[in-house]
Amino acid sequence: MTSMLWIIALLTACSPDKSEKSINMLHQIEISANQSGKELLARYPNQVVLISRPPNVNFYSMDWPRDALGAVKIRNGTRAFMLNDVLGISGNEDPHFPDENIIEWNIYAGLGAEEHIPHDEARQRMMRILNNIRAAGWRHYIERSLPRLKGAQALHFAITSPVHSLDPTYVPDLDEWMSLPADATWRFQLDHAYLTLTLTRDMERLDRNKPGAYFLKLSLVGSKEEARQIVGPAKRSDWQNALASELPLLKQDRDQAEETLRRRGVVIDSAYQDPSIP
Repeated sequence: MTSMLWIIALLTACSPDKSEKSINMLHQIEISANQSGKELLARYPNQVVLISRPPNVNFYSMDWPRDALGAVKIRNGTRAFMLNDVLGISGNEDPHFPDENIIEWNIYAGLGAEEHIPHDEARQRMMRILNNIRAAGWRHYIERSLPRLKGAQALHFAITSPVHSLDPTYVPDLDEWMSLPADATWRFQLDHAYLTLTLTRDMERLDRNKPGAYFLKLSLVGSKEEARQIVGPAKRSDWQNALASELPLLKQDRDQAEETLRRRGVVIDSAYQDPSIP
């Protein structure tokens, strides 16, 4: 698969449907966790596409053409950061939790306007994105079932266990960058919001002496939606009770993983503290 076809295939999830509004795009849009769909439409009436599907599920989307990529400002209270080179965004409501408004945003972007980027340039651009997020107050988040690792140890663990997120404060060298899994993940938390960045690259373009192709997805949810994702879809409707039962099991998984790693001489980041539960 060529990298262009690879990117097009990934972009099929950007928005449920296309619209003539895509040709009347603002360059920049601002979003936040649990944002009101009505306020979003009022602010961007000629740009945001609203699709309603049964049972009473609303989707909100914007797409930008490849030759005029957009910018998305992600706000949390008084803090915000900008993501450039955006191809599209998509948000959805859940009729079971109407007071939470848009429960999840997905943002699809490149690491630049170019289709192909030298691998070391991609590494540096990704580090700048992570630094911008951290400068806006976002902190590294480690899933509650996973060992508390940081720095190079988090990277080495993620290579063999891709579900583990990377430490956004750690700057990998080019050798480490080239060894990352096909989908490398960084996770953040700030106040009542959670942010997940997944960097996907074309595995057919891994020659470090030739340009690669990279695709970035950001997912933004509020703390209640994060909790529902922890318990899984089968327990979603009763997530608060399910979470109370699930948390001790997650801690048990973490404790076991950390004990195994300690026996191997791996240093656990015992200073890391999980964020509060909603």
